[in-house]
Amino acid sequence: MLKQRMRFGVKKVDGFATDTAVKPDQTQKSLSTAGLVWIGLGGIIGAGFFLASGLPISEAGPGVIFAYLLGGLLMAQVGGALTSLSVSHPVRGSFRVYAQELLGPYMGFYLGWAFWVSSILAIGSETTAMAIFIRLWLPNVPVWLLTIIFSAIVIALNAFGVKNFGKIESLMSVVKVCALALFVVLGIMTFAGFVPATRPVGLGTLLGSGGFFPKGIAGWSESMLIVIFAYGGISVVALATSEVEDPKRSIPRAMVWVVLSLVFLYIASLVVVMSLLPWTAITVQESPFVAALQAVNLPVLPSIMNAIILVAAFSVMVGAFFAAMTMLVSLGEAREAPGFVTRKGRNGVFYGSLIVTGLGVLATVTVSYFLPAKVYAYLTSASAYFSFLNWGTILVSFLVWRKKSAGEERYESPLAFGAPWGTWISLGVIGVLFIYSLGVPDQRMGFYAALALTLLISAAYSFVAKNRTFRPD
Repeated sequence: MLKQRMRFGVKKVDGFATDTAVKPDQTQKSLSTAGLVWIGLGGIIGAGFFLASGLPISEAGPGVIFAYLLGGLLMAQVGGALTSLSVSHPVRGSFRVYAQELLGPYMGFYLGWAFWVSSILAIGSETTAMAIFIRLWLPNVPVWLLTIIFSAIVIALNAFGVKNFGKIESLMSVVKVCALALFVVLGIMTFAGFVPATRPVGLGTLLGSGGFFPKGIAGWSESMLIVIFAYGGISVVALATSEVEDPKRSIPRAMVWVVLSLVFLYIASLVVVMSLLPWTAITVQESPFVAALQAVNLPVLPSIMNAIILVAAFSVMVGAFFAAMTMLVSLGEAREAPGFVTRKGRNGVFYGSLIVTGLGVLATVTVSYFLPAKVYAYLTSASAYFSFLNWGTILVSFLVWRKKSAGEERYESPLAFGAPWGTWISLGVIGVLFIYSLGVPDQRMGFYAALALTLLISAAYSFVAKNRTFRPD
């Protein structure tokens, strides 16, 4: 049996000191294994894949298939590290608390606020994208009004509580997963000749414009930033683990299902996309999935896919908002955010965190209209660099935990295969990919934005660390 304590700091348990993190009320837990799986899929599969996959395809060509495979392997390592830590120490705030406990108070503070900021930016970006796409059906409704409406709906859904949030997110996740699965089936039927196509399809289309690596390893490596971003929502799973009914059983099963499902759906659907439409014809101006479906002689399908993309973007917004709220509460409990954010209503919702996060989303949506389009794009892409940092910190925390808990009975996820060497290799790969990503001008500007936010958060830590009201014990 795993040794677990409700409080820590008095002694070390499974490599953790046990008095600096708050565990959620056991009576409030209401997520099952299936609910955690669907929240994970819902928080990951979104516009970052349905829309933004056009960018890595244009950078790497068919080689993007191997990019998503590598991204899946790295995600598995991160998922394995998170699972191992979460089963041993299920706390609200997840990886932020682990970084604080194992790497020091600064890393906990920085990781928590960096995650909150990047989540807010991502939500604002997805909201704006939703408003633009829905104008295909409502062309006379102004974009600013649609973004405010969507933001208000996301806030309202999260105000209903974890149980209702899980049901809503599960429903939207089912829609997305079924859409990708049916897309793959449709592609196979088209290759077999059961569905007529308006242009050549199949292996010749996939490899007919320069083979697997038309832009070499450099182009393939430069595509990895967006690929990692497409998998970055794995953190949502980690933040939801504190709300599951049976952590020791539910978390490992859910994480394995999420990782395997994502890797299969991503790679299979991309193979179909580039087999229906040459990769050279794919742009970032429209979804590769919508463009690919235009090659099939079924005119209604592109519109259906556009609707599913809207559901995907909305689902990611709901999950990202939930994760941002949870992280803010964790910061408040560590006295690294105002205590107001930890206030809870009768339905178990932390309304202080809900209000602050909601205001952050509305502020981001509002400010986006006063900034040049490119500047806002840079700020949004900066969240991808935070994903790099987040993954690296989680892996380092896992290595430190393994060392501190050596000789103790502990659970270690099979997803963290090859640990510790597999973990070290993953860290090295992330470092190399980070360097290559700077070769793309727009991504480099996103790095500068992330660096500026890092300096701002670090300055805030210096202030908070000197303030006894908020200073961690």
